[in-house]
Amino acid sequence: MARSRAVAGAVLAMWLFASGCTTLREVPRSEYSQLPERKGTRVQTTEGLVYEFDYVETGADSLTGYRHRSDVEGAVGETAVFRIAYDDIQTLSARRFDWYRTGLIGGTVLAGVLVAGLAGSKDSGDGGTSGGGKPPPSN
Repeated sequence: MARSRAVAGAVLAMWLFASGCTTLREVPRSEYSQLPERKGTRVQTTEGLVYEFDYVETGADSLTGYRHRSDVEGAVGETAVFRIAYDDIQTLSARRFDWYRTGLIGGTVLAGVLVAGLAGSKDSGDGGTSGGGKPPPSN
């Protein structure tokens, strides 16, 4: 029972830790072409259109976004490809590791594990003290 509880707690902690690892952050215009490829990006155009891409490749004057589409009929999905000029981009955001958020979630999980561990060790006494009273009379 204790082992299954520990495994469930570890799985829950990993799920919480993974959900806090990344966040969408805006990329400054001067850094658009700094990396040849970025994963998990969102592009908002000057026309107000918003595109979510699995990854983008950057060129000298434009970026190419790729999005896997599994909603099409057939056994194999397809990849949608969009080319957008830098002049048409209002904001470019990419997923980045967020140490602050991850630290908060990790610290909360660690505190919960410590509290549960201390509560469990307090309940599992070895019977070193008696309830008091007199010993039974011997015959």
